[in-house]
Amino acid sequence: MAAKSRSQIIGEIEDYIDKNGGSFGQWFVGCTGAPKAMLFSQHGVKQTGDAWIARQAKDDLDAHDVVEYFVGTKRSKGRAKERRDTDLYVYAFKIKSHTRV
Repeated sequence: MAAKSRSQIIGEIEDYIDKNGGSFGQWFVGCTGAPKAMLFSQHGVKQTGDAWIARQAKDDLDAHDVVEYFVGTKRSKGRAKERRDTDLYVYAFKIKSHTRV
């Protein structure tokens, strides 16, 4: 996965949400160093059948800025956490009854 800019990640996630339905408030957006483990183990997202996306940011600051944009401006679900330099991936998933936020 090649690193992308803040604006590229925001655009791709917004397009993905538009294509997969629901309002931004029905989606969770976060950042991590291990997107697959976070999505499938922590949040209980199904690898096939559920709507999810992950993108690599250029650095942890960009990744956290993208999450702040979605949570603060678009009102997506998410939570503030202490920034770590390993948080290079931004991920989003559509919240379902079997997922954990």
